[in-house]
Amino acid sequence: MNFKLRLLLLASVWFTLSALFIGSFISLQQTHTEQRTQQMLHRDLAAHMRDDSPLMEGTNYNPKALKSIFHTLMLLGPDFEIYFLDRQGKIRSHAAPEDKVIQTQVSLAPIEQFIDQQTFPILGDDPRNPAQKKVFSVASITEFGSVVGYLYVVIGSEQRSLLDAEFSMLPIAHILSLAMVLIFTFSMLTYWLVKRTLLNPIATMSQGLQTQATNNFCLQANFTDQVPELRTIGRHFYQMSQRIQGQFLQLQQHEKNRRELLMQLSHDLKTPLSSVLGYLETWQLQQASPDPLITTAHRNAQKLATQLEQQLKLARSQKPQPEPKFETIALDQVIQESIESVTINANRKEVVIQLVMQEETHIQGDKQLLQRLFANLLENAIRHAPPKSHITIMAANEKTGVHVSVQNHIDPHAPAGDLGVGTKIIQSILALHHSKLLTQQSSDHYSQNFQLPIKHHAH
Repeated sequence: MNFKLRLLLLASVWFTLSALFIGSFISLQQTHTEQRTQQMLHRDLAAHMRDDSPLMEGTNYNPKALKSIFHTLMLLGPDFEIYFLDRQGKIRSHAAPEDKVIQTQVSLAPIEQFIDQQTFPILGDDPRNPAQKKVFSVASITEFGSVVGYLYVVIGSEQRSLLDAEFSMLPIAHILSLAMVLIFTFSMLTYWLVKRTLLNPIATMSQGLQTQATNNFCLQANFTDQVPELRTIGRHFYQMSQRIQGQFLQLQQHEKNRRELLMQLSHDLKTPLSSVLGYLETWQLQQASPDPLITTAHRNAQKLATQLEQQLKLARSQKPQPEPKFETIALDQVIQESIESVTINANRKEVVIQLVMQEETHIQGDKQLLQRLFANLLENAIRHAPPKSHITIMAANEKTGVHVSVQNHIDPHAPAGDLGVGTKIIQSILALHHSKLLTQQSSDHYSQNFQLPIKHHAH
């Protein structure tokens, strides 16, 4: 979900919940205030009815007095319901039809709170609707100094509750509809403001960067003229583009110098190398049987001549780097040729190089790069191996590729390496083959591991 949808959803949900919460709070507060006001206005209603005529005749209630009270109820209107209770709270008489009264007893706890004049509103039982609590007025009926019953007046009759339920939803629906319209309008205005002042400028800046990326990141000077929120970012991008331009100029100058030096060096090496190849070929023609040392020297000289010719072509064509040529090659052949190229150095230290392969393996890769890879690995292993030791190259087929491991012992008195240049070359060649060099080292043992792909990878 993008930013504009998240903003619109957040604003809508937040204001909807806020409207519902505020509406509920106002409704509850209004109900509380109305109940308190009604109860305070009719606080003495039951007492006045009680005092209007005696309600008791001996130990029983006076039917004539109750009839007078019920007549008064008719004059007051249908908003009051009167009940005569005994001292236990049981309903002894009432003005409602018999089938309307569901509850036969009223809780005395709210009545006692009312008589003790506690804080209003005090809600009591409604015999016609036990699930609801309503405000009331009550007066105790005493005889010979003791309470014999209560005159219980429910304020807000059943008819009023039905009318309130019928008409109260209409204004609430109108309020909620108006609130939703206002919320939606506010959300759209907020989105329009954010889009105009932030999203559109960001999109314009992104498009400008994408356009200038094809132009060597050469930004125009007016790129810093952005909205206040993006002005700092625009200034930083412009400074970065200036720095990139400076680096481009330095790289171009370095590349020019390197190419000139490479062409000069290649011309200087080409003549003596051709002479070496000529002498080696003449030696091979004059011998009746081939000499393995001369054959290895001739093959390496030819390889050097090929690489030198490639460097000359590269310098003339001004390409940044040669494209690797991936093809199916025999791994054992590449490793054997690399071993032959370092045999002289290995013989000087009497180091034996062993190749352990379970089966013939073909991989996808650049042959010259892989020969350079194994040559660097073996030169590094020979340099650090103690005299008269072994270097083991193991290759095994796995599901993800061919696992290769080069292991050797460590001579504590071996000379230091070449500042990590050989390792960087190895890592670069492995990166082109979608692999990575993993090194494990202990006090007397050194192991370098990597994988080579069996299947061809797109480049």
